[in-house]
Amino acid sequence: MKRLLLLISLFLFSFEQKGFASRYWDCCKPSCSWTDNAGAGNEARECNLKNEPLDDHTSVSNCLGGPSMTCYSQIPWAVNDKLAYAFAAVPGANSKGTCGKCYELTFTGEGKYETHLNHQKMAGKTLIVMASNIGYDVSGGQFDIMIPGGGVGAFDGCSDLWKTDLGQRTGGLLFSCEIEVGYNGTEEEMYIQRKECLTKRCNATFAKFPELLKGCLFLADWMEAAGNPMHTYKEVACPAELKEKY
Repeated sequence: MKRLLLLISLFLFSFEQKGFASRYWDCCKPSCSWTDNAGAGNEARECNLKNEPLDDHTSVSNCLGGPSMTCYSQIPWAVNDKLAYAFAAVPGANSKGTCGKCYELTFTGEGKYETHLNHQKMAGKTLIVMASNIGYDVSGGQFDIMIPGGGVGAFDGCSDLWKTDLGQRTGGLLFSCEIEVGYNGTEEEMYIQRKECLTKRCNATFAKFPELLKGCLFLADWMEAAGNPMHTYKEVACPAELKEKY
């Protein structure tokens, strides 16, 4: 019986599925910060509106008028050119038991809605994400990566807090750049112009928030300003670096 359970476990951890990576940062309290959602001792960290740690997992979310929000420490970061770590929201429909789990996303070089040079340059890169939130607008196979300036989505706890331009509600600063740059140039032109536009907007938006600026520039640099890149994914053991920040 033990051998059978071990084989099942190994199968689940190695089984790859297909999906895509979207992005958001809404400044809300992460769903996994609630004990009822994550389980006692497995709660994601949360911060007050000054980005100071909170230990009270019963506090109300900033997006509902309360004092609790996402900590800035949950920005994504690159380990090297091919590997990076991040936090993400997973589908709400099958969220039970997912808080604190990790998934390895390997990008295919394609995009969900379009494929350009930005997406092609993502091919072979790996992003390991840890589930800290859920989204009922997140579909199967989709991981909504936490990226400052990535769009506030369904809830906006950021605009009043930061009082800065956050771009399109869905898609954030990168979508604003895609509209600005357009879709009719050469692949090389669009690649360069999207990255330059996003870098400029990140610097302007987060001029007063250096930690958030790093997270925003991650999308311009490591992710090549690629919107909604496709990936294969599988569950993996969580790296110590992510567990430390969770």
